[in-house]
Amino acid sequence: MDVPSQIAPDLAERYRQLRPFDEAELKLVRALVKRPDRISRREEVLLRQVLSLAKLWVLSTPADGETLSVGPVLGEFRDRATRLAETIAKLGEGFDPAELGRDAEAFSEPLVEAKTLLLSRYPGRVFPSMIDREVGQKSLVLVLGGGGGSGYVHLGAFSVLQSLGINPDLVVGSSMGSVLGLFRAREVHFREAMVRAVFHGLSFKKLFRVFETDAHYGIPGTFRLYLRSALQRFFVGEDGQSLRIGQTNVPFICVVSGLRGDAVPRDRLQSYERIFTQEFRKGAFGALLHIKDMIFSWAQLIQDIVASGLKPIALGADPETQAFDALDAVGFSCAVPALIHYDIMRDDPRMHELMQATLRRHEVDYFIDGGISANVATRIAWESVQHGRIGTRNAMVLGLDCFAPQLRRNMLFLPLQRIAAETVARDRPFAHEMFSYKNVLSPAALVPSPKQVKQTAQNGRAELERLGPFLQKMVEVLPPIG
Repeated sequence: MDVPSQIAPDLAERYRQLRPFDEAELKLVRALVKRPDRISRREEVLLRQVLSLAKLWVLSTPADGETLSVGPVLGEFRDRATRLAETIAKLGEGFDPAELGRDAEAFSEPLVEAKTLLLSRYPGRVFPSMIDREVGQKSLVLVLGGGGGSGYVHLGAFSVLQSLGINPDLVVGSSMGSVLGLFRAREVHFREAMVRAVFHGLSFKKLFRVFETDAHYGIPGTFRLYLRSALQRFFVGEDGQSLRIGQTNVPFICVVSGLRGDAVPRDRLQSYERIFTQEFRKGAFGALLHIKDMIFSWAQLIQDIVASGLKPIALGADPETQAFDALDAVGFSCAVPALIHYDIMRDDPRMHELMQATLRRHEVDYFIDGGISANVATRIAWESVQHGRIGTRNAMVLGLDCFAPQLRRNMLFLPLQRIAAETVARDRPFAHEMFSYKNVLSPAALVPSPKQVKQTAQNGRAELERLGPFLQKMVEVLPPIG
């Protein structure tokens, strides 16, 4: 099993050990959905318990919060499970589950023995309920890609999951995906009507202004993003202060890109910023899009910034950055160099100190659009789960890509889509499902009309509903071992 080079060093061996079981389970579940009733429920449960227990590497003890590395204890059982995973890997797509049913019963006793071994190795620290919960309950991690106005299609995905009774246990977002992700993380249960009402009252002038200002932590751009003044009233904590990332009802991670100061081509940035400003003063934002050659040249500037060593940073993945004001994190995640500028200009010592400490820790000087370095940040999502962000390590990572290149659709944005597609390809090995929408709004529709929001939500719902049976089967609760 090849291990992606960008993985956190402490998780490389775990990825190599666990990924074959992930892939076997995905293939088995797809076969079960496509050809149901070919094996008994008991046989199905046994097969899935084997693959799930084989992935059990770390257990968190509820009493003291300590993590126990139980992976080595299960070495002998994992060897047997490996043979099952290899058998599934050799079968064709959409295979007949009956081909495995006759072997399922042979795992009944080894499953109980492995569970008993864990209990005897850690008496008084590991309990049957802990093992059964970790093996039988799979969390959903929702990873939302950016893409300007294309991102509103995520509202349809939220609606589908809600109708299926599936609530995410972690939301990760980049760029526009972080905006919609923050709304989803705000409440345990999604209310589409509430979100549509929020965007009904927005306008381009409320969110953006052409305004010259100094830059502290962000790169200058034509449009200054006033996210806090537009949305602050919806994101207030119980203490009456601005909602912090760690206070969302669903755990939330906002991805930004960290950029070193010596990698910023200031002359080129200022040149594009002036052109955007001049063109915008001739008309609305959409009118900018007629300067096709300049847009393609600007995309090359973004590509050069990427090549300078841009790094994705996960705000909310650790206790320090969970103290970030959520809207500040999202604002930086949407800040596109030379076009959209977000910064902290207010008198807020706590956030200034936190920003400076975070920049120093990551050895960068600025935060910019998270989608440029990780548009569908499934690697960050997977690593966060493995590092204990949501307690359990048994999770399905679902990536939703709204900015995938499409021939004859949004062609003006093709250079930027290709840049994003490269990051999606790098992160794909960490997703259990990477879903690309087809019918999305134009990326330029940053503040769409209520009618457009409603229609794009319907489009997203219609597309993702096809995955409904698969998603339900993946996260269904399995009975206790034995």
